[in-house]
Amino acid sequence: MIHGLTFKEYIDEEKQKLSEMTKAEKKDYFKEYYLKTCIVAFICLILFIWFLTELVLSFRHVIVTGGVIGAQINEDGSNFLQDDYMEYLGRSKAFYKVNFAPYIILDENDPSTVMALEAELATNSYNYLISTEKGLQFVLATECLADLDEALDKKLKDSVSDRIVYMKIGESGEEIAAAIDITDTAFAKEYLLAGDNVYFILTGKAEDYEHGLDVLRYILRKTS
Repeated sequence: MIHGLTFKEYIDEEKQKLSEMTKAEKKDYFKEYYLKTCIVAFICLILFIWFLTELVLSFRHVIVTGGVIGAQINEDGSNFLQDDYMEYLGRSKAFYKVNFAPYIILDENDPSTVMALEAELATNSYNYLISTEKGLQFVLATECLADLDEALDKKLKDSVSDRIVYMKIGESGEEIAAAIDITDTAFAKEYLLAGDNVYFILTGKAEDYEHGLDVLRYILRKTS
C-alpha cells in the first residue's frame, strides 16, 4: 500500500496527474518528488553491484601462492608470474587467481618481520619462494621446504640436475636438495635485480607441491 492505495491505484493516480500537466510542470514534478529517490536508488544499485562483484571475486580459487625474498622483481616480472601465468594456464580471472608477494620483508634487525615470515612458512602460506641465499638460509633454518630429490619427477629433475643446490637443513644438519639455482635463467636476467644468486624454493604442503613445480616449469620454459 502507498498512501492507502494499492500499487496499481497509485500508478493510475500518478498517470492521471501527469496527463493533466504541461511538459514543464512534469519536469518540475519529477524533480520535486522523484529525482532524489532515483539518485539514491542509482547509488544503491552501484554499491550493490560493487559488493556483489567483490563477493564473487573473493571466492575465486587460488591456483598458487608465491613470493620474493631479498631480490627486486620488476613490474613485468610480477605480471609474468600473475596475469601471464593465468593466461598460460588458460584460466579465467572471474573464477581463479594467483597470489603473489613481490617483496617479502626479512630484516633480522626487525623481529616482527622474522616472526611474520616464520609464521607464514609454518602455516604453508606459500607454494614457492624466489630468494637470494640469505632468504634460502632462513627457510632452511625453519625446515619448511621440500627436499627436491623427493618432490621432482624424473623428467624435471633431469632438466635441472645441474641447478640443484644441496644444503644442510635446520638443527639436524641433514643435507637435502634445497633449491634450484635460477640465476642464469632468462626469467632472472630479465625480471630480477638481486646482486646475488637467486634460488627457487619449493614450500607448502606436500600434496600441493605440484602447484609450485608448475611455476618452476613455467619459469624454465622462458627463453627470451
